Amino acid sequence: MSLELVNDLFNNLKENKFVQNFIKELSNYLEKNLINSTENNSWNNLLSDNLEIGNKKIISKYKNEMLLERINILQNYASKTKDKGEMYYIYDINSNNKEYNLCICESNKSNKVITKKIEDLPEGSTLGCVLRKQGENFILEKEDTLFIENEINNMIKEKIKEQEQYLDSKRIDGHIYEADEKYSGRIWLYDLNNKMGKSIEGIEEIEFPKNLYETVKKGDKFIFQNGKYEKYE
Repeated sequence: MSLELVNDLFNNLKENKFVQNFIKELSNYLEKNLINSTENNSWNNLLSDNLEIGNKKIISKYKNEMLLERINILQNYASKTKDKGEMYYIYDINSNNKEYNLCICESNKSNKVITKKIEDLPEGSTLGCVLRKQGENFILEKEDTLFIENEINNMIKEKIKEQEQYLDSKRIDGHIYEADEKYSGRIWLYDLNNKMGKSIEGIEEIEFPKNLYETVKKGDKFIFQNGKYEKYE
């Protein structure tokens, strides 16, 4: 069937009221599910081991910074909206997948962990949601959740950019690096040309050549040149 014929057929169908209604319903369905999909994919478990966000490995330095910044975001918002009630944030799920861990977002209570069964929380409550305590019950705050979600995601994007700049600054052409611990595609390298007093600066490298990673042993040395690591003899 030619493209012209297909276009003509589609244009004729658009004139049909039934088809117009169908297209409208289909559009609404797709929009709703795309929104849900986006919301589900927006949650990032910053506590996960070997953290990856959007297929991007996050080194421990920036994972810790993200966790601290998330606390600041939650505490600042809780302080600004304290008239709405005590604010809680669902930040983790227990290994049995039946309970959520919540933190109290007030600055003097942020170290307190509350565990609640999923069925005891409002319908729709999930990781990354903001709740308020009203009496003995929790209320799901959808607007607050969307605001916090946006703030945290923007912060994460900025931290990923900072990580890229940080790692690029540590990959210095002509420098010799000594391998140490490796795990899950990550490897600690020590820049032998960049000593800080009596210590040698360590770098958690996440873009190490796979062919070298498979055979690298502690103490092996590599040189960074022409934008990549090579075995140094």
